[in-house]
Amino acid sequence: MKQIEVYTRIEDLPKLLTSGTIHSVEMFNVLIRCDKTKPHLFICKEGDDIIAHLLVVEQREFRLIPPGIYTWYSIYGEGVYKEEYKKEKENIFALFIDNLLKLFKFKHSFIEIRNIADSSFAYKVLSDRNFFPRRCIRIYNSLHSKTPQERLARAYKTHIKNAEKRGVTCEQATHIEDIEIGIELLYKYYISKIRRHLPQKKILKELLIGNDGILSQQFRMFIVRYKDKIIGCSICFYENDRAYLAYSCGLRKSHPLLYPGIMAIWVAITDAYKQGYSHFEFCETNLFSRKSSGYINLVLNFGGKQVSTLRWYHFKWNRINKILHAIYV
Repeated sequence: MKQIEVYTRIEDLPKLLTSGTIHSVEMFNVLIRCDKTKPHLFICKEGDDIIAHLLVVEQREFRLIPPGIYTWYSIYGEGVYKEEYKKEKENIFALFIDNLLKLFKFKHSFIEIRNIADSSFAYKVLSDRNFFPRRCIRIYNSLHSKTPQERLARAYKTHIKNAEKRGVTCEQATHIEDIEIGIELLYKYYISKIRRHLPQKKILKELLIGNDGILSQQFRMFIVRYKDKIIGCSICFYENDRAYLAYSCGLRKSHPLLYPGIMAIWVAITDAYKQGYSHFEFCETNLFSRKSSGYINLVLNFGGKQVSTLRWYHFKWNRINKILHAIYV
């Protein structure tokens, strides 16, 4: 018989299944040391064997629209499952959701579930529990059949070539000082982006540089440099056979002819290709609709494909859930 156990303390965690980045002990360890996040690791056991686990993050933040302090749960992806139980993924995922709903108190504003690769996964499980979906976009580049240069739009080939001629260089950030400058650059850029959320500086720094001062292999920052000044940067993380662009920025207003935003994305794509990843995905594109975002048009010029996906929500007000469920399901 399957049972769910929930862990909130790092010292209590058992040995987990081999996993990538999102649902790992390392991610749990970073989040638990941050002020505004509380990780919950849901572990499914059959007897004494761990057959699946899912990281759920409780977050707290002040938001301006509408103004107030919000507390909510976030789930990224469907979790990690033992190979022989992958046919039972939806049933196990349903157990995770049922146990999460038991923790869902009045102080919590909502639950969000994002980055599920297959839109049909757990559709009935979530809709039966009054979750409702919002359609969004995923954009990814294939890195296995053509080189990134072959997929690049002609105009972007020219921009990158001109930037390099003018002395722009790109590299992975390996020094603490460069990483700290990159994080500050991201914060200055994202402060005006209402719909694009950046984690705390402490979280970003600990993801990129472990507590022991060693650079992470699962998270990397890339910097764009011109005359010893960092004018752009990007952060990627890696899960299984995919590289994900989490955040990127460039000082395009002060350096328009150097294309720092384009260069920050380009260095991340070419590095993923050299490392042998088969796909490169742009995480932030699922925040926007096709019609409203210049960012989507920007990343499509790198040769990406766009596919439709779902993001699921469940609010604390059940009447609202039922109304929105009737509209969207």
